[in-house]
Amino acid sequence: MEHATHTHDEEQYFVHSPKEVMQILTELMKQKVTLRVSFNHGLDEYFTTVIGTDVQNHAIYLDIGRDEAFNRRLLASQHVLFSKDDGIKIKWVSTQVSEVALKDGQAIAIEIPQNLIRLQRRDSFHFPTPSVNPAPCVIPLPEERGNLVLALLDVSLGGIGTIGACPLDPAIVIGANFDSCKINFPEVGETNLTLQVRNITQIITKNDVIKCRIGFQFIAPSRGNEGLINRYVSILERQTIALANRAR
Repeated sequence: MEHATHTHDEEQYFVHSPKEVMQILTELMKQKVTLRVSFNHGLDEYFTTVIGTDVQNHAIYLDIGRDEAFNRRLLASQHVLFSKDDGIKIKWVSTQVSEVALKDGQAIAIEIPQNLIRLQRRDSFHFPTPSVNPAPCVIPLPEERGNLVLALLDVSLGGIGTIGACPLDPAIVIGANFDSCKINFPEVGETNLTLQVRNITQIITKNDVIKCRIGFQFIAPSRGNEGLINRYVSILERQTIALANRAR
């Protein structure tokens, strides 16, 4: 079964107007926004950007990956999910992907989507965390197997995204809860949280290394921990806005 395209709660955020869809895609291109591309039942994933739009041919162009075998799987896929997870959430599905030759080299081409989801809700915002010296997320493993240390990728008011080496410990499965997890948020302090695994995805880094991305949900955080999370998200939000303003 293909991975879910959208949830019931997201249906109200569909954008159907061709003009609005084109405006959103054009803005993604202008801001060079990083998009997550997921296919092959969610087993394959990479990151790309919109590099061109072609209204006449009803197409948009995106950067292509460097691995030929990976690209063949992408081009053969009939269900490809494109998503922007930080800030305003945007996602859509394409059923056909092709490879084209542009002036600057090869690219992937997809049809301009008939609709997409644009979700602007603060508690769903995933703000990226610093990639240099990323904050560690320390998860105690069962049966006294020590701690699993994952690097923090992003934070929202509801959870975190992390990345670590594959394969993961067998205890890391979707739905599993872990108590006494430590996250040392820079400038804020250390949390003590219960985290639940919500999603696991393999990704290929720019250096062609396979890593595991694990999304966790905060489970009933205490008032003190909730305050730490809110303060850190506010810091990341201010930094994101400042970067966007400087880029204009």
